[in-house]
Amino acid sequence: MVIKENLRYHIGDWVVHYFHGVGKIEGIVKKGLPGQEKTYYRVSTKNMDYWIPVEDEMSDHIEPIRSQEDFDKALLVLAEPPKPIGQHHKTRKKRIHERWLDGDLNARARLLRDLNGRRRLESLSFNEREMLDKVMKYFINEWLVTDKSLSRADANAKIKSALQISITKVHKAEE
Repeated sequence: MVIKENLRYHIGDWVVHYFHGVGKIEGIVKKGLPGQEKTYYRVSTKNMDYWIPVEDEMSDHIEPIRSQEDFDKALLVLAEPPKPIGQHHKTRKKRIHERWLDGDLNARARLLRDLNGRRRLESLSFNEREMLDKVMKYFINEWLVTDKSLSRADANAKIKSALQISITKVHKAEE
């Protein structure tokens, strides 16, 4: 194991990868051919391990777990009326992808809210349904690490309640 000082992350820290989701830093290791070794964070998720180069620690790929305050704000975003993502399927696909890659919790909350709102108006494409499920799963997984007292069922219920408020606001605006 390699120990480096002044690292952004340390063994035991929880992080979020924009693609792999929530993971825990289990080690800091050197990998590669002799003379060309690099130092990596070894991150473990529920399903796999992956390595992030230490020199990429400030990249958009990996972030620290958000705070409970961040999740409280995200729940408020979820409760706002949904906004159209785009009429044309290619436009929607591009915007969905951009919001996902943004990685910001509020961007993900807006994506979840807007996909849910779209689902209430018309059927989602296969890719949109997959993304809705993915965003919900990642949101809940990170929230459970942030709030140890929260159960998966409670997190799911709170999100669904906020999304229901969102849809209710649309119906009230239409009356």
